[in-house]
Amino acid sequence: AGLLAVVAAVALGHVSYRRAKKQPDRFGGASFAITALVTGYATVLTTVLLFGLALHQSFAEAKQDSDRTVCERNLKQVGFAFRIWAGNNRDRYPFNVPAKEGGSLEFCARSSDGSDSNAWRHFQVISNELSTPKLLVCPADTSKSYAVNFVNFGPGNITYQVRSGTNIGEAHPSEVLAHCPVHNIELLCDGSLIRVQQKR
Repeated sequence: AGLLAVVAAVALGHVSYRRAKKQPDRFGGASFAITALVTGYATVLTTVLLFGLALHQSFAEAKQDSDRTVCERNLKQVGFAFRIWAGNNRDRYPFNVPAKEGGSLEFCARSSDGSDSNAWRHFQVISNELSTPKLLVCPADTSKSYAVNFVNFGPGNITYQVRSGTNIGEAHPSEVLAHCPVHNIELLCDGSLIRVQQKR
């Protein structure tokens, strides 16, 4: 209603200005009409800009929500893949299984918080359960790229951080298995997700 009133005021300002210009003796106030037009157009422009900004913010928020949803789905599939693999390997995750038994124990490179810098090696071992390496990149992570397959796959194709160690597995369901540093979502060994305020 407010915008319609401004548009009507601009239209009437044009009419008044034309009349004042054609018949200045009969219709005065050309300067007032110009002032009204300038004010009216400025109001319309401001309204359009504010509407555009609100629309842009709305789309950005929708994109963030969509990215977070896909990220959560990816993490759940990662957890499922680890549990499926463990079910065929005496309830052990690949980083607790020696390479001679098909695991990736020898590639473990844990930091003080348990995060493993060789996560991609562990993901390679469970590649059959994952089906596609695209699951390993958060859609909001612009620093990583999707790998086409697990043959041409490396650290640059993973967003999700993996924690390794003997305490990470089916016997410890509340331990953190993986973490998304973009959305600060943690995947627990029981397959559930937790949103955290900051990285552990």
